[in-house]
Amino acid sequence: MLTLEALQANDGDCFLLHSDRGPKSALILVDGGAAGVYRDVIEKRLDQLRGTRPGLELRMVVVSHIDADHITGILDMFKQMTESCDDGDEPKWKVASLWHNSFEDVVGAHSASPQTARVVAAVAGRVDLTELQANGLTDEKALAVVASVKQGKDLRGFAKRLKTTINRETRGRLIVAPRSGLLEIRVTDDLVFKVIGPRQQQLDGLQRQWQESKAQHTTNESAVAADYLNRTVPNLSSIVFLVEQKGIGQQPTRILMTGDAGGDLILKGLEDANLLDEYGRIHLEILKVQHHGSNHSVSEEFFRRVLANAYVISGNGKHGIPHIDTLKWLSRARSEEPIDVYMTNRHLKDRGNDLTKGLDDFLALEESEEPGHRYHFREESELSIKVSINAS
Repeated sequence: MLTLEALQANDGDCFLLHSDRGPKSALILVDGGAAGVYRDVIEKRLDQLRGTRPGLELRMVVVSHIDADHITGILDMFKQMTESCDDGDEPKWKVASLWHNSFEDVVGAHSASPQTARVVAAVAGRVDLTELQANGLTDEKALAVVASVKQGKDLRGFAKRLKTTINRETRGRLIVAPRSGLLEIRVTDDLVFKVIGPRQQQLDGLQRQWQESKAQHTTNESAVAADYLNRTVPNLSSIVFLVEQKGIGQQPTRILMTGDAGGDLILKGLEDANLLDEYGRIHLEILKVQHHGSNHSVSEEFFRRVLANAYVISGNGKHGIPHIDTLKWLSRARSEEPIDVYMTNRHLKDRGNDLTKGLDDFLALEESEEPGHRYHFREESELSIKVSINAS
């Protein structure tokens, strides 16, 4: 059985992937939500899974990208593990491999990036965001990622002290989809991760993006850095991977983990990996809807091409997401087809504004017009909501 468990991560992402096949079993944590999520949710859930055992082994921890609402809980987890070791105690959790593409490795993938002190400062986590914003750093994802650079560096430091191998499956290199073909990571005998993004072609484009930024801002070093970061970060910010578990005599069951990647980049990655059919589509058991259901990262066309039996959305309404537009696009794309949608939050709020009525109105319309669309919500008293796939 393959289970995707969406933990209550507030406005962030946090998922446990359970592959329950006896000796082939594996537990994988993908992202850790924002501040407080580790203490309030992750630690409690892992303690439940640990039971009376002295420790719990996680086959892998994946940080899709360095953004506070994805990485902070993982950083808190590794910090606690390190403090246990410093106190002479065994950590409650043991992590075999940490997937983390560091910002400095990504932007350092070409020779030009060190030529500006501002980019170097961003890599070192010493960036003055106010200055970069004043000089044109406006992309929301770029701001969030640059602001979290120091968190990424701290996480790698904790991992090294714990002797947790970073990107073990690629021998320490970036987790990136190749220019051609497919990167497959075998997690257990019957569980494979296929890396969809970021794509090597995007890394190859860093030099061109750098030159374009320099040409537009010939005298202002900070403006060059801001423009370059606007161009670079959104395209490279998420590890996207397809989870496949083989069934006996069946097609593999599949889950697509998307982080905050844009729908166009996901589709391009699927196309480059030859995972789309003759109609340009793919069918999954579960789609983790990217960027918490933001209408900036998905479209109705995306839902027409990436088809799933179940859709999982993590978000509590902050920044207005999940957007009702996204739910409407999904509904129209799968009109008159049976689907299940799983959401971590039934009540949505943004800066004190209650957005729940918009969701109420949408659900009422769905009930009358699309009875085959079933919506499931995490119970308020529960730490998570689960979607299970039975495979032979």
